[in-house]
Amino acid sequence: MKHIGTCLDNIQIALFHMPKNLISDEDVAKATKIVNEIEAYAITLEKLVTNPKLHVYLNNLENTFIEMIKLQAHEIEKLLKDLKHMLQLLELYVQQLREMINDKHEKWSSKAQDLIMTIDQMFGGERGELRDEFKIALYKEHELKEIVDSEKHLAEFLK
Repeated sequence: MKHIGTCLDNIQIALFHMPKNLISDEDVAKATKIVNEIEAYAITLEKLVTNPKLHVYLNNLENTFIEMIKLQAHEIEKLLKDLKHMLQLLELYVQQLREMINDKHEKWSSKAQDLIMTIDQMFGGERGELRDEFKIALYKEHELKEIVDSEKHLAEFLK
């Protein structure tokens, strides 16, 4: 979950740098770069969330005799459902934002703000303040290397 939290954190950080308007070529270039970065983290996040090993680890946590760990595993299951829903929303937002970049659409600002608020409401608040459930590391290093394609993301996870 720690790695999932890192992806969400980096999506929030990228969103924080989103240009308010698409007036200049620099704004368009910056927006394109940020949307590409968000999409890359969303792809990595999807691989982490849908990997079957994650469910095996959660099962192991749920079958423990320690009540607090059982509760935390249950909370993580709920978070995974929220994450899958958020990934679907994120895919739609990325598609719409790309179209707006190409058209230099004036609704860019409100759509970008909507995405920021959606992610903040679901998984955090202030930038970098994610829920405690994301602080658990479930994947081992060799498993991450099998799951994550992005070398940049892998390096961030292994810090």
